Amino acid sequence: MKHIHQFISSALLVLLIASTVQAQNHQGLYMKIDFLNIERQEINNFKNDINTVLKPVNEARINAGTLKYWYVYKVIYPGSQQTNHNFVTVSICSAICAFENIADHLEEVLTEADLENLMGRYNEIMVPEFSELWSINNSLLRSEDSKPSRYFMLDYMRVKPGMEYTYQMMEDDSARPIHEYRMENGNMEGWELFHLILPRGDEYGYNFATGNYFTHLRDLEFHFNEEIIRQSSPDVDVTEFIENVENIRDLVRSEVYELIDYAVE
Repeated sequence: MKHIHQFISSALLVLLIASTVQAQNHQGLYMKIDFLNIERQEINNFKNDINTVLKPVNEARINAGTLKYWYVYKVIYPGSQQTNHNFVTVSICSAICAFENIADHLEEVLTEADLENLMGRYNEIMVPEFSELWSINNSLLRSEDSKPSRYFMLDYMRVKPGMEYTYQMMEDDSARPIHEYRMENGNMEGWELFHLILPRGDEYGYNFATGNYFTHLRDLEFHFNEEIIRQSSPDVDVTEFIENVENIRDLVRSEVYELIDYAVE
């Protein structure tokens, strides 16, 4: 993997000039994704419920200090033809225990009547097809004060047994500088690395994912390819670099989501 180390050295210059893309960082936090299947005839009602139920509850969680960020997305490009979810919600907390009971501490920011009414309706709406709990192992996002990116693409990875640490180092030391280069050139708004905590096991199909944030759908076309690698690090043997990547992990599928609403600290 000598060429990866050459890539690291040549990418240091990118790190030095990337001052505009390091304001926000989710590294060390935890992320829960709920995958929802909303019937076509109920989509308008669901969008109304976002404003009247889901967002108020999660704003209350933020005000209570148990939640940091909350996003709801529409699935615009599913990962397969058999995908049975069309919306996802993403919750980000500083501790896993914050996902155990979302009503914890809400009595401090909501009246008893509002809490009972909102939580009753919330539990009726939030019946996900399935949920996943992730740790955020690396994070590179633009200013925390700016609106979240319009598009969020998740690349689901199956890292081969025994290669987890090597994969983490590859993403940290080799892939991150490429994404910093793309952000500097205005082709990307952010990048994150996620490690699956639950569910887990070989039969689940994947154990890592990368999150990629974009303002324009057109920027997904040249997401991560040979030309981008050459531009960001001309001295790298691109063929060997890609072979090293493919020997460590398999890309299982990609999904693209469009932001519907959000709440942040």
